[in-house]
Amino acid sequence: MQRRNVEGIKKFSEQKTVEAYRKAVSAIERLRKEKLKINFNTVSIEAGVSKPFLYTHPELRDKIERLRRPEPTETDGTCRLTQRLEEENEKLRKEVRRLQEILRKSKIPVII
Repeated sequence: MQRRNVEGIKKFSEQKTVEAYRKAVSAIERLRKEKLKINFNTVSIEAGVSKPFLYTHPELRDKIERLRRPEPTETDGTCRLTQRLEEENEKLRKEVRRLQEILRKSKIPVII
């Protein structure tokens, strides 16, 4: 049986993989610089590579998964802090009203 020469095909396939990897990395960097959403779909479209390609390369997959999580910004932290303080203030207002009602019912003169 004759042995087939597939070295050229293997070499071409490796070159295509290296080129696709390079395009994916470049696409991720462009999306980061432009502060656009980063996920498998956007990187796939921007780089012109398939989503399975991105999923099967652990380095690319990890990078995309890391970057697609929104980074907490100072504004987000400030909003959470404001919300927490407003909730605490509401609890305190209720407590003050409750205590005022107790005082009113006790008919004890209170000097403020």
